[in-house]
Amino acid sequence: MKRILKTTLIATAMALSLSSPLMAAEVASVGEARQEAARHLATLINDAAFNDALQGQLHKNQAMLADVLRDYEPRDVTRGDAAKEELRDLDRQAIRYRGLEGAVQGLLDLHVSGTGGQPLANTRGVWTATIVKNPATRQKELVAYDDRGTERRYPVDAAPDVPMLVVESTNATALSAGMRIMNESLRRGDLQSETPRATSRTGSLAASQEDVSVLTDIYLTDDREPNAAGDAEVFAIISGVSPEGKAEIINVDMPWLDHDKQWYRPGQDFITWRNFGANYVNVQLFEDDGDFNYKELTKAVVSAVGDVSLLVSPGAPYALISAGLAKIANTIIDVMPGQWFENSVDYIDSFYMLERGSHYTRNSPRVGARGWAKIGLAPRVIVGPGVKAYVDKSTETEKPGKNDL
Repeated sequence: MKRILKTTLIATAMALSLSSPLMAAEVASVGEARQEAARHLATLINDAAFNDALQGQLHKNQAMLADVLRDYEPRDVTRGDAAKEELRDLDRQAIRYRGLEGAVQGLLDLHVSGTGGQPLANTRGVWTATIVKNPATRQKELVAYDDRGTERRYPVDAAPDVPMLVVESTNATALSAGMRIMNESLRRGDLQSETPRATSRTGSLAASQEDVSVLTDIYLTDDREPNAAGDAEVFAIISGVSPEGKAEIINVDMPWLDHDKQWYRPGQDFITWRNFGANYVNVQLFEDDGDFNYKELTKAVVSAVGDVSLLVSPGAPYALISAGLAKIANTIIDVMPGQWFENSVDYIDSFYMLERGSHYTRNSPRVGARGWAKIGLAPRVIVGPGVKAYVDKSTETEKPGKNDL
């Protein structure tokens, strides 16, 4: 009887192992998912089939891991398929930890570093790496694996000048999806106006006009992204008072803003004044390091801002509006380093009390409170219910702004 039971248990275990897809070990954070992915990739780096798959997906020295794995056809099928499934499972875990389930098909991204910007000729001998926060010092560091799997750690500003595949957990697609999730959550939390209905084509011209502030220029002194990590993923949080006198918060994706120490001319509709009752807003810039959960972050913002926001009449005196907006902006900054972070979202700069109609240029920019960002803004009126057309109000409504606030 015991022999039969033992045989049955062994057979059951074998059947389960054969029928279930190979799964990576459960990780505790998206940072751990990246590190495990880097460690697993080190075992594939000398595989010619992996090199072929990566080369076919690299664009500007970046590639999505999911795309590379789809094209990877290992010659050692048993070993290669096991590695593919483990990496796919780590990608799924990273998506879950970022709160992006159902929003993206893949998250982990591979960035080529240490080649001086030149294309990677071959993966043979290349290191794999990612950026994590040291649990003891709480400082960012680069953890790297050579092609034999040996682990090395370096300060992020002292990364060795060797070719590396750096595993990241943020990219333009993920950031765009995250901004949608956050804005939808803010609307549900009554901290963002409902999406307005489209203007009727039969409406009058005056009724279809819309005041906006266009972001004409921007310069970052420091984008808070280590050089080894590649392009920055920057977003803005715009906060103010709604027409009903409640807190209004809008997240804006800035996917074109990749690097610091250079001017950009985006021409992006930045502030839509219809959403705000008062003529002032605050703008805060952050860099997404790829470790926070979009859903949890928004819950924290809704909870914290909901606790401090008071009804402020849009027509209230300047000092009262300024105090209310400062309270909202400071609360947003305070909730950023929440307990769900491993590497927190990096705070770049704040622009306080930007005034409707203010005009700033590259030659005479608005400088952020920290001095880490400079922007140009131009007031525009969108006219007509059909194709977007602008009326430039820069000369007729120019205001000096309040740089000294």
